Amino acid sequence: MKKTSRMTILTMLLLALLAVDTVGYMLIEQATIGDSLYMTLISITTVGYHEVFPLSRAGKAFTIFVILSGLGLVFSIASTVVEHGVESRVRSVLGRRRMKALSNMKNHIVIAGYGRMGEIVARELSDHDLDCLIIDPDPQRFALAEERGHRVIRADATHEDVLEQCGIRTARAFIALLSTDAENLFAVLTVKEMNPGLTIIARALDVQNEVKLRRIGAHRVIAPNLLSSKRIVNSVLRPNVVDLMDIVSQPGMLDLSLEEIIIEPDSDLNGKSVRRSQLRERYEAMVVAIRRGADMRFNPGPDEVFRTGDIVILLGPTTRIRRAGQGE
Repeated sequence: MKKTSRMTILTMLLLALLAVDTVGYMLIEQATIGDSLYMTLISITTVGYHEVFPLSRAGKAFTIFVILSGLGLVFSIASTVVEHGVESRVRSVLGRRRMKALSNMKNHIVIAGYGRMGEIVARELSDHDLDCLIIDPDPQRFALAEERGHRVIRADATHEDVLEQCGIRTARAFIALLSTDAENLFAVLTVKEMNPGLTIIARALDVQNEVKLRRIGAHRVIAPNLLSSKRIVNSVLRPNVVDLMDIVSQPGMLDLSLEEIIIEPDSDLNGKSVRRSQLRERYEAMVVAIRRGADMRFNPGPDEVFRTGDIVILLGPTTRIRRAGQGE
């Protein structure tokens, strides 16, 4: 049980006990409400002041009940207060140390928002051994992310000082999955100003905001509603194409995946044609497309030559194609 919830319940129990005990004295000893409340308080707290009215045998028995029940409740409240104070102090110290460690992270992915989509994105990226850092102000989502083993801070991702502490200047990418498009817009704008060269991916709940997010600096904008609608239409018109994409995109269905590699100046593929690259013979990889600047060439011919800076998209067996991406 959370400390705040526990404290609330204990406080309500104490108030209820005070009311019951006060009424008890009024009925047993025929005392006034003021004298009855006074007797209840000095009995529960055991301060030792004298009784304001003589106690009958029934009154003495009732006082024993008041002391035993009230004293235990007061001690529970006191221990909760002390525990909460100590825990807050420890969290404060550990929090400062954590923030210092997070600010030294490099080549990591910052995910703003740990809702349903953020949870899936963080899990998938972690499964690919990518270092992720999650920012979410909600205490429940913060606790859930921490429970799942993610690095997470409870803060507002639209604040520049928070992003600074998260090492946004040395990050690999920023993914905006906040609750509203307005928050995503502000977060993307802030990140773009802090690190202009950073890869930024954002979600647009409203399709009309996709253009705005791109305009202020998002390199990729995902509109879940639009993608879902297109998938439904394709499931009706092109069901086998959808099945193929599921096989390629979902691990575990088949040992088959898409991978992209960049042709570096010292790459063995630099200057070679698709035919001479032996990608099919060495890795069973099919060249699906070559991206050269803004130009995307699908199904390139065997005589197409790889150049420095080309991004080559390959399709093939997962384990072997990853070796191709690593240049093995």
